[in-house]
Amino acid sequence: MTELLNEIEWGEPTLSVVHDASWEAEVKADIGTLPDIHTRTSRSPWLRQTILKWPRYEAQEFPRKLADICSLVAAQENACRYCFGVARSWMRLWGYSEKMISNIERSTQMAELDEKERAFIRFCRNLARSNPKPPKKDRDELLRLGYSSLAVAEMAYLIVNHCFVNRVCTFIAVPPMDGLERLPNTILGKILRPLFGRKLRNIGWTETRVLEGDPESFPGVVQKLLGLPAAKAMNDTLGGAFESEILSRKLKVLMFAVVANSLECEFCQAETHAMALECGFTHEEFNTALTTLSSPHLNDDEEKLLSWTRETIHFQNGPMQTRVRELAKIVGEPMMLEAIGVASLANSTVRLAVLLG
Repeated sequence: MTELLNEIEWGEPTLSVVHDASWEAEVKADIGTLPDIHTRTSRSPWLRQTILKWPRYEAQEFPRKLADICSLVAAQENACRYCFGVARSWMRLWGYSEKMISNIERSTQMAELDEKERAFIRFCRNLARSNPKPPKKDRDELLRLGYSSLAVAEMAYLIVNHCFVNRVCTFIAVPPMDGLERLPNTILGKILRPLFGRKLRNIGWTETRVLEGDPESFPGVVQKLLGLPAAKAMNDTLGGAFESEILSRKLKVLMFAVVANSLECEFCQAETHAMALECGFTHEEFNTALTTLSSPHLNDDEEKLLSWTRETIHFQNGPMQTRVRELAKIVGEPMMLEAIGVASLANSTVRLAVLLG
């Protein structure tokens, strides 16, 4: 059942703040402030860059209004208390009414939205929820209503983009931004709302570089996004995750494989199988690892993280945050942070592959 903001279970942070002066200066220069999430992900170069950029991705192929709604709906479906509060506050500062936001949250029929917009919200809810797997019928409905294939691909990317951020923030239990959440209802917020809204719009981000060459990781997913800034963004994040040396490549391949197997994604199953063979697994060793969530190619800490990966596919906040907190004490916060990023990216990549494949 979809929860409202004040109904979401949320514990104390599972990972500590780590200060990095150069990184914090970069964040402040980019967005003008330093939210807590950027100090709790600072130890992982690829993850901190993704968390900084992806939530501000500006859609090119479909209306901004739908992109705004997307962040709210995805956060609600994923029960991310941090992201839900941020998305709600941003929408208020952008001029959306409390009534409209409440109607979206409660799945109330909205006269102010047309059929195409309501179909998008259904698509967003179902892809974010994706239990047991993303529904292609919703994608086909958007195509029938007149959205282009490229627009639907970008919609799907933006949804799994937000789902990635939702998982990272939930697993870390990032403290809600209370000041931002209060701002729209303050006298200052009401008077200066247009100014705050413009300032938020000005920190939007679009990847301007072109994807050159063939993608190395999950090319079938990235290629579905060609023609969009999302292709370069997705490719860079996948590359950064697999190039990082905090976790072994063997573990990361198996983490992606566990998610692919659970969501029955034929493309990602084949892709991770090929990647495992390149890492030195035999066919039998790979299949055994997926069945037992253990492998002689992994050490004890890595096996614990592989077992935990299956829990990230569908979870409840309280037990998950407790589990992350306990695991971090065993494997150490740097490994735990990296595992949070990789597991979250695996969930988003596989869901995108299922839907667009």
